[in-house]
Amino acid sequence: MELSKHRPHRNRPYLEWLRKQQCVVTSTKAQCAHHIRLGTNGGAGLKPSDYFCIPLLNEYHTTGPQALHNIGEETFLRTFSLEPLNLFFNYLRKYLKEEYSLDLLKNARPTLDGLAQLIEKVESLKKVKGTSKGSSKKRKLKENTDRAKPSESEFYNKAKELKKSQDRELREKLKKASPLKESQAYQEAKEQKRIRDKELREKLKSSNNVSNSSKFKKHKSAKLIQDKELYEKAKEAKRQRDKELRQKLKKQKAPSKSITQSDFYQKAKEARKQRDKELRKQQKELRKRLSSKD
Repeated sequence: MELSKHRPHRNRPYLEWLRKQQCVVTSTKAQCAHHIRLGTNGGAGLKPSDYFCIPLLNEYHTTGPQALHNIGEETFLRTFSLEPLNLFFNYLRKYLKEEYSLDLLKNARPTLDGLAQLIEKVESLKKVKGTSKGSSKKRKLKENTDRAKPSESEFYNKAKELKKSQDRELREKLKKASPLKESQAYQEAKEQKRIRDKELREKLKSSNNVSNSSKFKKHKSAKLIQDKELYEKAKEAKRQRDKELRQKLKKQKAPSKSITQSDFYQKAKEARKQRDKELRKQQKELRKRLSSKD
């Protein structure tokens, strides 16, 4: 199973536990958990599964010059030699061992199948745990119906607005302190992205050319077949017309006496025969005179 085929699981206890682990870069206590989108089931405006996260310091998440959101996931993972599959696998094993005392796939190598087994196990335990909490929550809600309670949507909107303003201030500080475009890591990442985009455009162009040439060949072969059929039809029609014309001429031509049987031919033949006879006679006399002189 590919990472992109997993459901976008949500597990808040797992994220809270993950934020307490060590940062994957510095091996010190992390401050946040980042959802890895590269190669997972995350897309534009869509968070990947909570099980595809890594713990980080804020410095390596958003604020520092080598922060993941500054240089991009691909460059970040390559720079610090991080393998997402291994990280997801090991953190899930550790979570099951610490929170549920389950030591699964102890000596197994990180694989997609193994990761899927760990996720299924965590999900099954989460559901069992969630059902017991759900009933108690419902009872508490019934007991506290008369109590004044702030609207959840209002609280969410305030928190969202506060985060938005904090992010804006943070971006402005970063822009003033160390402009992103002057960062060497940013320039390297930008150059690598430009090269990848160029290679992708060339591949797309070559694939389009191949498809166009194949279409042209198919069209050309079909046209040749069509032209050949037309040529054969025209040839057959011409042969038929010639045959009919010969038959018409044969009927129109009156039977005439052969030239070999005409009087003129016989007279000419006789005259030629006489001339040849006289010529032989003269040659014979000439040879006799020459022989007598000798």
